[in-house]
Parts: sequence; structure tokens; C-alpha cells
Amino acid sequence: MKKHIWILAFWVILIFITSCSVKAPEVTVTGEKTALENQVIGTYENIEKETWMVSSVRSEGEQKKVVISDEKKRVLEAVQNRKFNKDEIDEYKRDGAIGENNRGFLELRPLAKLDEDADYKKRVMEIMMEENRDREVVMDRVIEINAEAANANKDDVYAIFAAMNREKAESGIWIQLPDGSWNKK
Repeated sequence: MKKHIWILAFWVILIFITSCSVKAPEVTVTGEKTALENQVIGTYENIEKETWMVSSVRSEGEQKKVVISDEKKRVLEAVQNRKFNKDEIDEYKRDGAIGENNRGFLELRPLAKLDEDADYKKRVMEIMMEENRDREVVMDRVIEINAEAANANKDDVYAIFAAMNREKAESGIWIQLPDGSWNKK
């Protein structure tokens, strides 16, 4: 009987020891991003969320009027316009007509179809210029409302947007690296 008690005690202790563990603290690795990058990206994401929220409130009816400043309205329109043009931009990127440059903007790439089809080139140029205008509006707003970005060099902030665009680019899209060289992702 004593033998059974010892065996039972042994198993209870063993189960207790193996079920107890020291939980390591949770570590979040943010990668190589600097404080400025994190601030810029966070501010940009907030602007994107605001666009969604404002358009949601407006769609609920005229009884709820949303009053926003002209500058904020300009930014929200730029964000919405970017979403509207996204499909065409993605198509032109896949064609190889445009790529993501190292300043955060789209840039025309050498492509025979651009030389052969004037209408195609005109449409690519229109969409590219519209997108670049909208990107500049958004980037400038990030600089305006974020103290960290406002104190930074504008080119550094634009380079952060360029890095974001490179990261988000699909495989096979032309991207310009910080050193100025062009590669397909």
C-alpha cells in the first residue's frame, strides 16, 4: 500500500512540475524601422482610417453633417482618388509601364507599348500624374500633422513612403532602390 502511495505521489509531483512553467516575457520585434518610420507609417494609417470613417458617416444620410476643414477634405479626396485609380495603376505596373521610384512616387519606365500606342501612353501619364499628385498631398499632410515628421527632412519622409511602396509592391513590379538602380521585385 505504501508503495502505491509513493508511486501516486511521484506522479502528482511529476505532473505538477511539468505543468508549471515560467512564461517568458513577450517580445515584439519591430525590425529595422526607426522612430521616424514608425511615426510616419502610423500617421498614414490614421489618415486611411479617417477616410473610411468619414465616408461611412456620410453614407448614413444627410441628417448627419460632417464638417471638415478644406485641407482635411483635400487629403481625404486624395486618399479616395488613390483607391479609385488603384486597379488601373496596378495594371500599368504589371505591364511595366510604371514603377515605384525611390522618392515615393510613380515613374514612367521604358516600354515599347508606350512608344507604339499614343492613347495608352496618354492614359498612363494621366493616371500616373494624378496618383503622384495625390501621394504628395497625403505625404505633405503626414508631415504637417506629425511633429516627428515635421522636424525631419522632407526627402527622408518621402523615402519612407518609397520603402512602404517597395514593400507593398507585387512580385514582378519595377522598383527603384535607394541607390537609384531599378529592379523587378
